[in-house]
Amino acid sequence: MRTLVEVVARCDSRGRTVLSVVRASGQLAVRRTGPTTVHLVATAFGPLGGDDAEIRLVVEAGARLSVRSVAAAVVLPARGESPPSRQVVRAEVAGVLDLAPEPTVVTARAVHLAELRAEVAETGELTATEQVLLGRMAEEPGRWAGTTRIERVGRPLLHTTVGLGPGAPAWLPPVAPRAYVSTVHVGNPRLEVEVRTGPDAVRLPLPGGWVGTAWAGELHEAVDRLASVAQDAELAEVGW
Repeated sequence: MRTLVEVVARCDSRGRTVLSVVRASGQLAVRRTGPTTVHLVATAFGPLGGDDAEIRLVVEAGARLSVRSVAAAVVLPARGESPPSRQVVRAEVAGVLDLAPEPTVVTARAVHLAELRAEVAETGELTATEQVLLGRMAEEPGRWAGTTRIERVGRPLLHTTVGLGPGAPAWLPPVAPRAYVSTVHVGNPRLEVEVRTGPDAVRLPLPGGWVGTAWAGELHEAVDRLASVAQDAELAEVGW
């Protein structure tokens, strides 16, 4: 199934954010849940093997947009030989975009490909969080690969791909985590952070921002580990 979501946020003459385009088709619906917030709502089971979803987000200068989801996405294999499912987020950010959907759970035999491709303008600010869990309770893990590519004022700032699950080159016992969390933040030229590491977690500086990742056997553990290495960057951003 083909799914397409489009959201455009603009700033009106009074400085307020106006969501001029909010539409979706396929397996997702999109609902405005606050002045600058939308939630993605699944309208069918999945994604299933072979499904393809694209989410287009445009945040113009002066506007703000927060994107959330109402529940975890449970990736399921198709019958027989299951092809991968795929979700691509394409973002154009001249305002402020906060992208933080609920976790993606990849069930046994399922394969899911995720992409975030963002073009951030000089006035733009982007925060994007990805949470992944391989397998449900007492279930064998599925396979997930995520690619993040961020360009700042037309120049590549971050391009990375992470593969997890059976068959992924870097996923070999005993290094075979079921849970993965990543956050990238860019857009504050005054923000300066240093490299920081913790148990199965790392935060690396970017020009005007940072990227942090953490791994664990359970999702809540990975979230806590990322929070431990990202905390002082958040304090620096608000000027504490």
